[in-house]
Amino acid sequence: MPSQKRFGPVSRRDFLRAVVGASASTLFLSACGTSPGGTTGQQASPAPDGTPAAGSGVQQVRALMWSNGPLIDANFQKRVELFNEAHRDSVQVDLQLLPYDQYWSRIDLAYASRTPYDIYFWDVQAYGHYKAGLLASLQPFVDAAPELMNQDQYPTQLYDNWRFDGTNLYALPENFQTMAFFYNKQIFDDAGIAPPDANWTWQRALEVARELTIREGNQTTQWGMSLGAMGVWWGAQTLSWAQGSSFVDKPVEPTRFQMSQPENIESLRFLQDLIWKEQVAPNAEQAAATAQDSNIFLTGKVAMVPDGSWLISAFSQADFEWGIAPLPKWTDTSVAPFWFGGWVIPEASQVKQAAFEFARWSATDYQPTMASDRDWIPIQKDARDSMTTQEGMPEGMQETLAAISSARLGDIYHRNGQKILAEVLGPTLEQLWNNNITPEEAARQIDDKANPLLQEA
Repeated sequence: MPSQKRFGPVSRRDFLRAVVGASASTLFLSACGTSPGGTTGQQASPAPDGTPAAGSGVQQVRALMWSNGPLIDANFQKRVELFNEAHRDSVQVDLQLLPYDQYWSRIDLAYASRTPYDIYFWDVQAYGHYKAGLLASLQPFVDAAPELMNQDQYPTQLYDNWRFDGTNLYALPENFQTMAFFYNKQIFDDAGIAPPDANWTWQRALEVARELTIREGNQTTQWGMSLGAMGVWWGAQTLSWAQGSSFVDKPVEPTRFQMSQPENIESLRFLQDLIWKEQVAPNAEQAAATAQDSNIFLTGKVAMVPDGSWLISAFSQADFEWGIAPLPKWTDTSVAPFWFGGWVIPEASQVKQAAFEFARWSATDYQPTMASDRDWIPIQKDARDSMTTQEGMPEGMQETLAAISSARLGDIYHRNGQKILAEVLGPTLEQLWNNNITPEEAARQIDDKANPLLQEA
């Protein structure tokens, strides 16, 4: 989750700010035990599988999501209203929205007090909840909803990333998130340069960034590029993937960081050079001075930025024309990251079936509305490929979505994952982007500090 200001969904997602307390949270969860067993205020006890008990009436579901700003928050509230209307005789959802920096502490507090929420939105911190035995397997519910496993409509081959025990789904996806290469079409048109497309390489991007960087004396008035999400580990790793390497040996339960491999060092060097050697991308101080509290791309002073698809709705507010393309290739290969957005249900919830119905409905019936709202990329193919999704979208949208088919999981799922990101990856890359250490030193520091943490849990 980037440390830059977020304007769209928080996912990826103001991440490094929010994980400082994650290691304490993990210990806290361990102390909670694996079967907290509270209730959520329903009037009758449900059956063991979470189905409504006879005479229990309407099931009340407590749900939690992080706040993403007025527009997307309003869409979430609208979603709940639509669901509650469609299920008025059986299930009612009470959705609470919290700032991301309060979200996980509130969930942990609910677990500790043995009154967990019945359903909440996934992010990597929830993997720690799985490791603590706090999450319910959703597989029995998925098995009873075969439409969710329709391979013509859902990317079921990617669901294995959420089968943490190798067999059972512990979260239900409802949307995709990925990365794209955003560009300011006006800047390209003014310079007479053809904009990025699926055939671009990073070398071509660098060459064009040089041409589009404008300086007046010691002042840069227009940047050819911004690091964007490449300044965060999960963005930077895409360069290594394209070279046939990776930062860790595997994303789920990694056993080693391998940052000192030549391909990984070269990835870090390329990005550091964009700022300090080539001077086509702003450093942190320059970016803050240019953008202040805004996203730097929205200032109109940056020609290109690799960033998250969740910014599409925010960039639609720009006062200039812009487009997107898939991430450039490293020589002849480009590999994009993907993330799922979706829902998890605590094992201690007393209304699992009702909670799952909200997740199922969000991944099926609600998908056309998700497409029209454009907050997220729908996981259902018909909704994702619909004219509703395409209308009003920038040039290059279809090529960018097509890259998802070969994308790789952009997260690290490990009990100590948040501690590693907060205490090792984030601070070390900050030193690198500030030109205080070399790529070789950064790689060595990450390997030396992160690998012992992988072995602790």
